[in-house]
Amino acid sequence: MELGTLKQTIFNVFGWASVSIGLWTLIMVNSWIIIGYGAPFTSKNFITLTIIFGFIAILSRPSRSLGKWGIFIGGYLILFMTVLFFVGWTITPFP
Repeated sequence: MELGTLKQTIFNVFGWASVSIGLWTLIMVNSWIIIGYGAPFTSKNFITLTIIFGFIAILSRPSRSLGKWGIFIGGYLILFMTVLFFVGWTITPFP
């Protein structure tokens, strides 16, 4: 296998990992909300991995769209969890 093909494959793997980890985190957070588990903020590590892998995938042109998807999913998760916190805090500010 040539070095160029191997390098391109690595960037594609990072791109797909970014998208799949982001979607898996989104599924976990939504299922926690549905079943009432109450711990959606424990997935910070997954969101960080999603964004880091997305930035790595952006470095190569063919995997750039996967990297953008991963970064957008990570950004959406951060925004979603922030809004969820503030809405919950306005309902009952002190438990």
